[in-house]
Amino acid sequence: MALRPSLLSTAIVLMICLLSTGLEAADSLRCAKVVDKRLAELPLAEGDVKSVRIIERVNIADEYGPEIFGVDAWVRLNSCSGWLVLNMTAKCYIRQTYTRGDCRVEGLSAY
Repeated sequence: MALRPSLLSTAIVLMICLLSTGLEAADSLRCAKVVDKRLAELPLAEGDVKSVRIIERVNIADEYGPEIFGVDAWVRLNSCSGWLVLNMTAKCYIRQTYTRGDCRVEGLSAY
């Protein structure tokens, strides 16, 4: 049974969505300057930042909604095995900064 062109294109789009990281586009450069500035403001030891991964929360379900819902920066620190997370709007306004797992940073909430 051959697929009609509209069904074929829908199937291809669905496959691409399933093969991607879901609602996220990983390793973006969006908000990188804001992330660097915020990390410099935090009481972190010099060289404590191991890696930074910036993730865009993109809209794949609603063609009428915003293209990008927001941005998260997941920061791995050398001093712990959890994460330092910067949660931002699509325009890079920082909503909240918190830690996950066993990471602790003075003045931040830990979850």
